[in-house]
Amino acid sequence: MTDATQDPGQPTAAPLPSKAAPSKAAPPKAAPPEVDRLAGTRGLGEYITARHGVSPARALATGAAIAAIALAFLIALSGPVSNASVFSSAYSVLHTVYLGFLFMLVAGVGHGIRGLVAGAQAHYLYAGGVVHTRRSVTRAVAWQDVIQLRSIHRRRGDRSDVGEVVGYRLEARDGTSIVIPLVLTEGRDAFVDRIVAALRTHNRPIV
Repeated sequence: MTDATQDPGQPTAAPLPSKAAPSKAAPPKAAPPEVDRLAGTRGLGEYITARHGVSPARALATGAAIAAIALAFLIALSGPVSNASVFSSAYSVLHTVYLGFLFMLVAGVGHGIRGLVAGAQAHYLYAGGVVHTRRSVTRAVAWQDVIQLRSIHRRRGDRSDVGEVVGYRLEARDGTSIVIPLVLTEGRDAFVDRIVAALRTHNRPIV
């Protein structure tokens, strides 16, 4: 991993908080009952915090808004584009703008579809592990059951281990694999930093 701002080996967040060091931050919103039950069954201990993904409804609304704006401009530009001479500079400009809004339309539709396909998901962090929910599926992994935390890179050609880091994959002994997207704020991801700190405490490899 070449980008130091994305190196999980240098967490900037403090280790998982203890009762001896109270935080001034507002207490996290409680985890859903089914998540707490599973965490209790797996002995994950105290609930720390959560990260929620973009809801399908929000993704669909955003995609629809983008597509609607693009479609409105495409309709408005269709007349000038069709009436302009193909040999004029105006046609070249209008055609370029038209293609830009056409791409925007496709991107908006794609954004909505991706949100629906991905479904609602969230990661709940506990002192002893993490619980992941996606649609109606809930899975839990305790730190002692983790094989490794592997970085996920934006692919460059045929290589899957180079390029920009976009997330991490938590792999457990029972075959459970949980993807945790990287969400940077001022060059760090405090949620991932907490996971890294906990895994290092349990001597689990981070690759």
